[in-house]
Amino acid sequence: MRAARALASPWAWLVIVVGGLVLAWVARDLITPFGPADVRADRIMLPPGSPGSPLGTDNFGRDLVSRLITGVPVSVAAGILPATASMAVGTVIGLVSGYVGGRLDRILMSLMDVLLAFPFILLALLAVAILGPSFINAMIAVAIAILPRNARIIRAETLSLRERDYVTAARLAGAGAPSILVGHMLPNVLPTALVVGSTEVGQMIAATAGLSYLGLGVHAPDVDWGTLIQEGGHFLAFAPTLALIPCALLALVSILFVLAGDDLRHRLGGVSRSGALT
Repeated sequence: MRAARALASPWAWLVIVVGGLVLAWVARDLITPFGPADVRADRIMLPPGSPGSPLGTDNFGRDLVSRLITGVPVSVAAGILPATASMAVGTVIGLVSGYVGGRLDRILMSLMDVLLAFPFILLALLAVAILGPSFINAMIAVAIAILPRNARIIRAETLSLRERDYVTAARLAGAGAPSILVGHMLPNVLPTALVVGSTEVGQMIAATAGLSYLGLGVHAPDVDWGTLIQEGGHFLAFAPTLALIPCALLALVSILFVLAGDDLRHRLGGVSRSGALT
């Protein structure tokens, strides 16, 4: 019963799927004898189920299993790192803006509003166009694109917290703004930041893969799931699995992160209502 209840949690499936992918990447030399960039003229466009290449090969004879596994750390990092960085910066901006208020609040939020005026993907495209196409710049671009929303969420939480009794008591006791922000405000906005950030990981994975699909992210000889979808898209008519398999894997991992973040929101929401997070 306990095992069945545990498997009903999206966190369990996230650990199973992502953990399995990471283990596959660690043991990739044992799983397949082919490297991700090995060109084999005698193995071009093998169908799924072929000996040595259970998922088939591409137009250069490169093994799809090897290329999918090689793209694991890049694709997963493309979600975790931008989401973490964007939420960290957004938390700082939201805390300072919400607590200090006044002219600084108006300046910071006006800047966030300008960024919010752009649709997410257009802002990411603009950022990567300015920075230049590369994997690092693609992660920076999607982090910048999600930053205004994060800052706004944390600012709203800060505005609701700064009038609480414990903040007023700390202020009357002579605590300075840095001490109040770090000691009283930050611990109370962290649950919100954690929930929002964990939900955004899936979105960041898909967004960075989208930039790679457009040729603005990972470039050969490096590989991620976005480049695999782009390369496989040329052969949809007679070898659809080259694009559909990495697309399904990308969708699965992204959705699991979103579901895990939503589950965390419900769990922490229940704790917050019971008063444990005050």
